[in-house]
Amino acid sequence: MKLIVEQSQRYAKMRAHTATHLLHAELAKIFKTTKQAWSLVDEDYLRFDFNTDRILSPEEIHEIEKNINQLIYDAYTVETKETSYDEAIKMWAKAFFEDKYWTTVRVVQIKNEWWMMNPPSRTSNEYENISIELCWWTHVSNTKDIGCFTITWQEAVASGVKRITAVTWPKVALKIREMQNILDATVEKLWIKTATQLADKLDKTLKEYDEIKSLLESLEAKVIIQALQSNDFTSDQYFEKIIKLSSDLNFKNVSFHAKGLFPDNNVLIYNTDGGFLLLTKKWTSAKKLAEELGIKWGGTDTMVQWRDEKILKLGK
Repeated sequence: MKLIVEQSQRYAKMRAHTATHLLHAELAKIFKTTKQAWSLVDEDYLRFDFNTDRILSPEEIHEIEKNINQLIYDAYTVETKETSYDEAIKMWAKAFFEDKYWTTVRVVQIKNEWWMMNPPSRTSNEYENISIELCWWTHVSNTKDIGCFTITWQEAVASGVKRITAVTWPKVALKIREMQNILDATVEKLWIKTATQLADKLDKTLKEYDEIKSLLESLEAKVIIQALQSNDFTSDQYFEKIIKLSSDLNFKNVSFHAKGLFPDNNVLIYNTDGGFLLLTKKWTSAKKLAEELGIKWGGTDTMVQWRDEKILKLGK
């Protein structure tokens, strides 16, 4: 029986795996007590979960990307060797103590060659390594083989656990092309010539949007108040006023404007979608009235609101 390994797939996973070690080392600079919670390595793709209480800032992401790409461009040798577990720990190799290790372990080490040529006055070799971990997986032999690296996403996946997703060459180029396509489409839709005008155009567009939104809210408020104060209403044994409104009006705003308009009346305001607002005068419980009418409700003794199609029958 022969085992056939697809080389392109293998090399793609090697790139992503060595990049995962570099990412782990960079995160340890920011979060001194963090540790790996879980990781996934695929073809030029990696996902890394680690313990911390916050996500990275944009500046920290930029710094990590810059540092890792510099390590790639500087072409550091990735060394592997088998040794005893105790010896590996003396070398400051990262080990995940919830895992079980054999007597002989494999160490993946990326040495800090600048440190070795210019050693500070330290007795510890802790700073000799850019990255050193116990690992049996396959890796590239030199950081330059990773090509390039970029973080594509970060998120919280559990309490105290954050996730980073990243890609390596050639998926970095695909990511750049994807972002460029989005940028080009945005430039075209905003009717500007180049991306350098994008920030100014967005500021102007957002300002215009806020002005239009404010104007529409003002106009809607006038329409709502006019509808509530009109003489176009009915009444029955429960309500002095039953007012039907268009479902186009924002019912949240209807509630806001109606509160102070009917202090001495029991009022039912509803729309054709079954949304309703029930207001009661002093000494009358809106909750008890809603229960008597058999409609779903939520609210207080003076005002309840909800959505119940039964209200359409009451409004007839």
